[in-house]
Amino acid sequence: MKITLPEELIQVILLRLPLRNLLHLKRVCKSWLSLISDPQFAKSHFDLAAESTHKLLVRINNDPGSDVNFVNIEDGSAEPVYSLPNPKPNQIQKHECIPRVNVVGSCRGFLLLTTASYPFLYFLIWNPSTGLQKRFKKVWLKFSYVCGIGYDSSTDDYVVVMITLPRSQTSCTTEAYCFSSRTNSWNCTMITVPSTTNYTFVQDQFKHGLFLNGALHWLACSDYNDCKIIAFDLIEKSLSDIPLPPELERSTYYLRAMGGCLCLCVKAFETALPTEMWMMNQYKVHSSWTKTFVFSSHEFLPICFTKNGDIVGQDRTAVMRLGDTGTDEGELPEHRTFKLGGGGWVDFRYSLLNYGVHRESLLSLPCDFEKLEK
Repeated sequence: MKITLPEELIQVILLRLPLRNLLHLKRVCKSWLSLISDPQFAKSHFDLAAESTHKLLVRINNDPGSDVNFVNIEDGSAEPVYSLPNPKPNQIQKHECIPRVNVVGSCRGFLLLTTASYPFLYFLIWNPSTGLQKRFKKVWLKFSYVCGIGYDSSTDDYVVVMITLPRSQTSCTTEAYCFSSRTNSWNCTMITVPSTTNYTFVQDQFKHGLFLNGALHWLACSDYNDCKIIAFDLIEKSLSDIPLPPELERSTYYLRAMGGCLCLCVKAFETALPTEMWMMNQYKVHSSWTKTFVFSSHEFLPICFTKNGDIVGQDRTAVMRLGDTGTDEGELPEHRTFKLGGGGWVDFRYSLLNYGVHRESLLSLPCDFEKLEK
């Protein structure tokens, strides 16, 4: 006897399955293909997925044609990406150099890639799980800028932001350029700069903006090494600043978004001193800054947490996963090094600044898109 499950029950079951299973199940029948391809199903799956998979996109070295891999953050398994999609749509001419593609942002399963060819900056929003992508460009004659991608929940829109800080002591405004994936267009907004005269953005992560709590975040420092976090609210289209933890020594700072919190990695100028990680446990509450971890290696820089609380990070020689053994001051001495294809070590001496954390998803953009042949 043939048993047919109600459509509502089928949907409930499918929403709990891992993304890779759903991609295969699209081929079962037309009704499942239609259901799994529905944008509302993709949103529900993103919100309800019991076992979301996060991957780290890493480049072996900084050459444009170098190998790229996705590393599973949980188990360290790696799969090759034979080439990053090029934000510049035209074919490369024989006399042209191969442009370097940089990862400059990550949001809800999408990675933001850029490349430059004067006078244009070329952008590409890419979902590596489904192959969906969106290309666009911007004329940009200014040298200093930062950018990033975020999600405006009020309009269900993915927004790419480009912004600079004014260098003039008399200027208190600047321009924010926002590309809406919903309207497929750029717009410019004049925004007030919150007491950041003579500050410049720290060029960490190739201008990588961190999306958290509806805002993009970057580090900005003055000529006197006085640093703060600059936040751009995607709904309000406004800038605000977030002070760093108090009484920090003069150091090199790296901003991260980990565990749903802003994190600051503090790397002392003296190589004999360890690297510290501070977490802002309550967003924009200055008193909530807490020194959470002290890493014995001066070279180690955290990237993200695993599901069980281990830390994935990098030093000069490898991508590493550190497990907490309960030692004092959050010190994490256990090292498990990820190996990539063929068992080779990951050398980050030249690719330290270029990676992206990606969560697998079925999400699409609220506009027309292209499809990458996988």
